[in-house]
Amino acid sequence: MNMGYLVSIFALLLALAGCERGAPSPKAGEHDHAKHHHDHAAEQAAAPGEAQGPVGPRIETASFVLAVAPSAGGYRIGKTGEVEIALEGRGDWHVNEEYPIRVDLKAAPGVALAKTELLKDDAKEFGEERVRFLAGLEPSAAGDHEVTCDVSFAMCTEENCILEKRTVAMQLKVE
Repeated sequence: MNMGYLVSIFALLLALAGCERGAPSPKAGEHDHAKHHHDHAAEQAAAPGEAQGPVGPRIETASFVLAVAPSAGGYRIGKTGEVEIALEGRGDWHVNEEYPIRVDLKAAPGVALAKTELLKDDAKEFGEERVRFLAGLEPSAAGDHEVTCDVSFAMCTEENCILEKRTVAMQLKVE
């Protein structure tokens, strides 16, 4: 059997059991239209395994805010720095703590990443209301360099869970 298929099945099983508040199993892109109003122009759930293109450093929807931000002090050639990736629930929505959250990082040439993948154990803060990662990096060239973060997570209410895969990106200004 294909290993990727097994990993997908395992992730789905974790998601099914993940929301201890008793919400039904998460389904990619599932929305309860009768109970929740969504701005569909701003919020379109990605198909499983497919990230939406970079939309900037911040995504705000009815259920969450996802943002990537620079570290204080800026970035300099040869100096280690960080970017912060933060996810917060909105309204009745909370982060499904049992779903295997994942951040895949990519950087333009001129920026070395300490890690290209961040998981739950890498989080600096992890809870239902907020998840926060600090991704280490070291610039080797001056100028503007893009860092892209593909984030896979699940948001839940008492009645519903939605699997999400979203992409945020920012420009590092390196001196």
